[in-house]
Amino acid sequence: MTAAARPRIAVASIVQETNTFSPQPSTLDDYTAHGLWLGADAAELAAGTNTELAGAVEALTAAGATAVPLLRAWAMSGGVLRAGAFERLRDLLTGGLAAQPVDGVLLCLHGALVAESDVAADAAFTEAARAVVGPDVPIVVTHDLHANVTGRIVAAAAALIGYHTYPHVDQGDTGRRGAELVLRALREPVGTVLAKRPMLVPAESQALADPPMRRLRTLADAGGTGILDVSLFPVQPWLDVPDLGFGVTVTHAGSERAAALAHAEHLATAAWGHRAAFAVDAVPLPAAIERVRAARGTVLLVQSADSPTAGATADSAAVIGALLTHGRGIRAYATVVDAPAVAQCFAAGQDGTVDTPVGATLDDRWDGPVPLRGTVSRLGAEPVVLTGDSMTGLTISMGRWATVNTGTGLTVLLTERPAPTFDPAGYRHAGLDPAAAQAVVVRSATMYRAGFRGLFVEAILLDLPGASTPRLDYLTFERAPRPLYPIDLDGTS
Repeated sequence: MTAAARPRIAVASIVQETNTFSPQPSTLDDYTAHGLWLGADAAELAAGTNTELAGAVEALTAAGATAVPLLRAWAMSGGVLRAGAFERLRDLLTGGLAAQPVDGVLLCLHGALVAESDVAADAAFTEAARAVVGPDVPIVVTHDLHANVTGRIVAAAAALIGYHTYPHVDQGDTGRRGAELVLRALREPVGTVLAKRPMLVPAESQALADPPMRRLRTLADAGGTGILDVSLFPVQPWLDVPDLGFGVTVTHAGSERAAALAHAEHLATAAWGHRAAFAVDAVPLPAAIERVRAARGTVLLVQSADSPTAGATADSAAVIGALLTHGRGIRAYATVVDAPAVAQCFAAGQDGTVDTPVGATLDDRWDGPVPLRGTVSRLGAEPVVLTGDSMTGLTISMGRWATVNTGTGLTVLLTERPAPTFDPAGYRHAGLDPAAAQAVVVRSATMYRAGFRGLFVEAILLDLPGASTPRLDYLTFERAPRPLYPIDLDGTS
């Protein structure tokens, strides 16, 4: 289709990150719980948030184009997506595209979504869109930095770009860059090339402010004329799929493919050369609690091994048990997903008492429940509106929730759905001020650095097993390509 003076650009956002080590499959309910919006509602309800969809619509409108919002579907990270849910999301996308003519398409996808029927669900969405609009309509894809980019999705899109920050604070900017790239693709050819290496990087060492990622980002930004974007994809490491690895994409003007490929390979080789520098040190729970006692200010206990933003179930009570055993007298806040315990709190009512085991209701492979006794201090069911630098304005449902004061210094936030502890709004929403605590448990690998910026004096990475552990030797990879560093420590040369 020839682009009109006021081009019509379809925009769709389908975002979820899969953790294939999670025992809990994802369903369509995981999207509807956080808002599955269609048509104009997608743009109107996302407006003002730091999301790709909002940024894209803003940029397209400012450029004089017509944004055609199709859908916004966002879910907290989780296990493999049920086939029926994948098919429903695909049909919403293709149905929206088939209903009206468009000159270009922007797909805001995570890049690490695995469905029962397709291990590369994001590529399948892109291929489905391509089948509707034909070979000549440019499709640009945006991805999370943790995407597992494959040649399959690069072949289906005109161009593919990703976040340039971790913690992620540039979602809106990525949507704007994607919109500008679609409009450019209407005027001239663009393309994306991909280079990969067989390595995984703990999420805790992927922050762009720290080496070696900082050095790699500096190299990425040194591209030459004709290079339009360079994105690094260190990939989330809890993904057991074929073609897994650290990826680099370089998006280029049509005539610069050779230079782009050379730059991508240079960066991928540099990443491989830094592979040993990505190792992290984790601290056993008793030693971490003693460091809390000695600290002057709020300490974050980083329970990244059971992080819901990495697809884990967030129902491990290991840290709660350690605080009850070793941390008496420490003012601490922690969370755990436990729907039966929440029901008991609601039955007891505010100021009532509960005596119940908590934890391991969804995933009992790593540790068991711990006894929790205390007073119900607050009850609620309202969703949380994020206030930190990442995904600002996004609304997340915790389901019903309750806070329990144990009388030992520890207050536990019990939830039916995972609490977003990478953002202090998760605790504040329940009446708990992180600044007033000596220890705050965050179920997050790195995102908490943006949300809790300026609110903590130390963050201690805990040495724990779990579906999102930084200790990848705790996990068994069966489908990923081998050798794979650091699972096979020698890797490949």
